[in-house]
Amino acid sequence: MTKINPHVAILVDSCSDVPADFIAEHHLYMVPMTIAYHDEIFLDKVTIDPDTVYANLDKEVPKTASPTGDLIAKAFDDIKADGFKEVIAICISSGLSGTFQQVQIAARVSGLDVSVIDTKNIGIASGLTAILAAQLSEEGLHKVEIEARIRTVAKRTKIFFYVPTLTYLQKGGRIGKVAGMAGTLLNIKPIISCDDDGIYYPVAKVRGEKKTLLKMKKLLAQTIGNAQRFNLAVADGANHEIAAQLTAELHELYPQAEHIFTGNVSPALGVHTGPGSIGLVVQVLA
Repeated sequence: MTKINPHVAILVDSCSDVPADFIAEHHLYMVPMTIAYHDEIFLDKVTIDPDTVYANLDKEVPKTASPTGDLIAKAFDDIKADGFKEVIAICISSGLSGTFQQVQIAARVSGLDVSVIDTKNIGIASGLTAILAAQLSEEGLHKVEIEARIRTVAKRTKIFFYVPTLTYLQKGGRIGKVAGMAGTLLNIKPIISCDDDGIYYPVAKVRGEKKTLLKMKKLLAQTIGNAQRFNLAVADGANHEIAAQLTAELHELYPQAEHIFTGNVSPALGVHTGPGSIGLVVQVLA
């Protein structure tokens, strides 16, 4: 059983896509986004899964929202009940969600010593920061040391992803600087990332899935550069075959990677990306 640092708890939002097995094994706390249909509200990753979201997108595109104040307050109460006094909360980009602000507000009245980190990133690219924070906590580092380290590494974490259609990003208002790059009739696949402000922007546009995946791998290699230590991740939205293929290729290309994480895009993110998305992430540690 993993030794729990009695001083520093790690809280993460559901759209940071930390793999469920890591959350359970390393005792992270998670606050879920909400997904609202016209007749029912679900909790991201708790009462709804990605496949359910994708299966119903042609009937209704639900609204997503940041975790409610009550859900965040409950997470802080659970953290206190488990004996923690210090918390590091990891949030997806404040440029794409109000979660960072919501957690900040709840933190002020939590009775805990809370640092809230805006990763300026999305999905597992944000989640890798939480994973690192948990690992450093287990190593016994103090909160100030963990915070300094993860703030540095978060800036060296990059995601490259594509979606088969920009329709859902447009409907959800999350299009950022990618607007005008749809090009669906020409089979153009924009490769998207987050800029320094945590806003979506187009890195490249490629024709066809095969060439798009090749370009993504080249971008990943360029980002790794001469790094001596790094983690990788592959995330997908109901594109499991391609994700498995890419994961196998990354294991072969980068046997020196400290870890290669895999997982599904969260249901709340899936509302905005639609089915078929693929993301590659590199986290440069040193």
